[in-house]
Amino acid sequence: MLKLWKSLPQGLRKAVVLVLKAGVTVGAFYLLFTHRVPDGTGGKLSIWEALSDNLRSLEWRVFVPFVLAATLTKFFGIFCSMLRWHWLLVGQGIRFRFWHIVGAFLTGRFVGTFLPSTVGLDAYKLYDAARYSERVVEPAAATAVEKVMGLSGVFLTFLVALPFGYSVLGEHAGLVTAVTVPVALGAVVGLFLILFRPGFVQPLLRLAPRMGRAKLQGFVERMSTAAMAYRGKGGLLAGVTVLSFVVHFSTAAMYYFTARAIGVGHADFWLVTFASSIQIFATVASPFTIAGEGVREIVQALLLAKHMGAAESVLSAALGFWAAEAMTLFGAIFLWTRGANYRPQVRLDVPSQPGSESPATAASPAQQAVA
Repeated sequence: MLKLWKSLPQGLRKAVVLVLKAGVTVGAFYLLFTHRVPDGTGGKLSIWEALSDNLRSLEWRVFVPFVLAATLTKFFGIFCSMLRWHWLLVGQGIRFRFWHIVGAFLTGRFVGTFLPSTVGLDAYKLYDAARYSERVVEPAAATAVEKVMGLSGVFLTFLVALPFGYSVLGEHAGLVTAVTVPVALGAVVGLFLILFRPGFVQPLLRLAPRMGRAKLQGFVERMSTAAMAYRGKGGLLAGVTVLSFVVHFSTAAMYYFTARAIGVGHADFWLVTFASSIQIFATVASPFTIAGEGVREIVQALLLAKHMGAAESVLSAALGFWAAEAMTLFGAIFLWTRGANYRPQVRLDVPSQPGSESPATAASPAQQAVA
């Protein structure tokens, strides 16, 4: 079966995968919206019915300012993400003007709006930096380090918010905390060791199952190679770490404002932020739906239904997506105004590495570096 799948044209495989993901997305929303919850009077109604009732009762004088607060909070996180990408490229010796980074980033977010996780954004940023710098190895290395730092930011957000919002885990909060804190800490430390002290990680690879050991070994080696340009740049890496945390913390905090926007006046900031840190990890990690749709709403409802109501949890999660994408729409402007003749100013502080001669001819090494 696998052999038959690989024999199909790449375009057909992509189309099939897209259709499957669209199907899973639609199915997830169907199950979510048809799920029945208590209506507070002893009866039950579907999530869809509860959402409709909630939308009809919105107070615009509350809705508008809190939606704006949610959008600005997310924009601050996006700005930090842009700055992180800028700094990582500078660390690789590639200096664009920041306005070019802004345009490339928003275009990438626009292109990737309906793709799984951050695939579209990552691919476009890499393409953009490689095209205009005429380097591939360096932008690919920056992308690889950015992905590891970004994942660390998710775990750091979880760890920071946990002491204040762990009650969202219910009666098993103590047990879940005892298990997840060491895992999150281990993940953060492990990711940084892979990047900057791979020698400490190599002996542990012998404990990995034989089947996946070679692949894990290759991942560690690629990440270590990608991070080599940043050794001795402690200040830059510290700044990137802080930015990675702010990026994800801002996203998690945004959902508090969307909850307030739909009239959940009793929403607790830390409770919502902590629950949202878990939801963000689930959304980013899910390869099964388009843009994390469905997964975002389901996880948020599972964690916050008892504290905010099931319909309110779903609506605040969905509203968070649109608040987050408000700035993304500006990416269309950059996409259409930066034509074939557009050339940004770029300064290269390092000579070309072998394999970096042309973005077109060196696409495979770049893809391997971020695989």
